[in-house]
Amino acid sequence: MPTRFETVDEFLAAQSPERRAEVDALRALVREAEPDLVEIVKWNSPSYTLGGVDRLTINAAGRGPARLILHFGAGRAESKGAAPTFAGDPEGVLTWHSDIRASLALPNAGEPAGRRDAIIAVIRAWLAEE
Repeated sequence: MPTRFETVDEFLAAQSPERRAEVDALRALVREAEPDLVEIVKWNSPSYTLGGVDRLTINAAGRGPARLILHFGAGRAESKGAAPTFAGDPEGVLTWHSDIRASLALPNAGEPAGRRDAIIAVIRAWLAEE
């Protein structure tokens, strides 16, 4: 049975150094985008609420890079076949999984420096959506 984390510190302590670095980098982007987010553990991962609503979750499980999941929590109906209506991603940094759920990964070292700014702008635009 996988470990159930009660705190973000417990989650971080269980990560490999490489995975911890990815998670910390995503956490820094989230905090820069919106310092008023509340960081909790939900879905056994660091998650962020704004006004009591779950909006962002870091997915560090499995293979591949850690990803930031942008969502509207479990209380909003989701359609995996519907097109998203979010217009706050002009650079195309998001990968869509449904009409209300998307993900993004950290910029690679070889990517333009502007991608980091684009990610922060997308997070801010996402959090402004209702």
